[in-house]
Amino acid sequence: MIAMKYEDWCPKVGAIISTINVDFDPAKYKSKSEAAQALHKELCKMAKKLGQDPKTEVFITSPQKSAEMGYGNCWRVSWEAGPYQWAIGTSFQVLNREAGWYTEPYYSFDLCFTE
Repeated sequence: MIAMKYEDWCPKVGAIISTINVDFDPAKYKSKSEAAQALHKELCKMAKKLGQDPKTEVFITSPQKSAEMGYGNCWRVSWEAGPYQWAIGTSFQVLNREAGWYTEPYYSFDLCFTE
């Protein structure tokens, strides 16, 4: 389980930090591709719970396609309609040092799985 932290805005108190728990354990995945696909699946479930269409809001991009688009040679998982800046804090939790991969946000709404 990862705790996805993000910034919310409340008119009465200003910025507050909120959390969404995502059923994803990065230690279970030895390869970047397996981990990226599993996180993509969980984010699709989360988007659906929030009333979003996962087919248009959550996507995964292969290393080849990511490189062609100028994002580097990495698996990229994006949730553009997700909570504000969700990928930044999440990147610190989505890694498997023993397997030799980790994540970095490209923008604040996508994670790049890299070595």
